[in-house]
Amino acid sequence: MVDIYSFKKKFYTALGIFSFFALCGFLSAPINAHTGFLNQNAVEESLDFSLNGIQPMIGKENGSIEIIITGSNAPYKILIYSTTIPVKEYQVKRELTINNLSVGEYMIVVSGGNNEYKSKTITLREE
Repeated sequence: MVDIYSFKKKFYTALGIFSFFALCGFLSAPINAHTGFLNQNAVEESLDFSLNGIQPMIGKENGSIEIIITGSNAPYKILIYSTTIPVKEYQVKRELTINNLSVGEYMIVVSGGNNEYKSKTITLREE
């Protein structure tokens, strides 16, 4: 028997990562090392972020997700994927709070200024 929930989660994760690369231009030719983009002496923290979800009340769309980014370089691009809302893109310096969310699973993809990306999922359930 096929677990449709697991399949949907993997499908949306793969779709989200591919879309993120396409939208952010990461599928283009690599950057030439002579541009000064890479500095071998610089030590930078790799990209990471934390998610804090506030569950919506029964029958309401009042949930929220707080995203706090660490590492890499600003500006950051954030893409939100879900079966309950259309794909949304944000550009932020460090933090973002998304309000008026309903019950569902949300995939968050964050890219940093060093062409790094990371994705995580969070599920909002009725409280």
